[in-house]
Amino acid sequence: MDDKVHRLFVDMDGTLAVFQSVDTLEKLYEKDYFLNLRPQINVIDGIRFIIKNHPEVEVFILSAVLSDSPYAIPEKNAWLDKYLPEVDAVHRLYPKCGESKKEFLEREQGGIEQNDFLLDDYSKNLHSWDPPAKGIKVMNGINGKNGTWVKDKVSIEIDGSKFSECVLSIMQRRTCEEEINQFHKVKKGGR
Repeated sequence: MDDKVHRLFVDMDGTLAVFQSVDTLEKLYEKDYFLNLRPQINVIDGIRFIIKNHPEVEVFILSAVLSDSPYAIPEKNAWLDKYLPEVDAVHRLYPKCGESKKEFLEREQGGIEQNDFLLDDYSKNLHSWDPPAKGIKVMNGINGKNGTWVKDKVSIEIDGSKFSECVLSIMQRRTCEEEINQFHKVKKGGR
């Protein structure tokens, strides 16, 4: 039996790593661009805490890449090896830039489920994810100004332990809803 209750998919750019704006698209193709992104230490510490202390949560990295860049995937892997080596290669997923993360998982992983969570700074990704699963917006100081995401949020400004508490609280609330729904199903069935 699988002990994992939830899957947490974590974005990289703007979530685990500080978003580095560029003046031209070509800069995203330059060697060392992704390798040199600064880490969001509070987010990394929070994810590391979840991995270490909550074996019921299976953590994946889900980060878009420029499919024609020779550097994107190797540099993102090297960056993760340095800052979050607890996430092994099997749990690192890279959809093509512009592709829906939800559609990528439907094709590559058989889809997403109600107990899946996406931790991402980009509202468009969260809107396509939620429903059937649940999105959690990472507020990184440069996003969230238009108010298009009105559901669960967590800030990079809080320390790693509080960050993990917030994410886990959001995830556990889903579990409570499921338990209530299961109770009502059993009650209706007369068991």
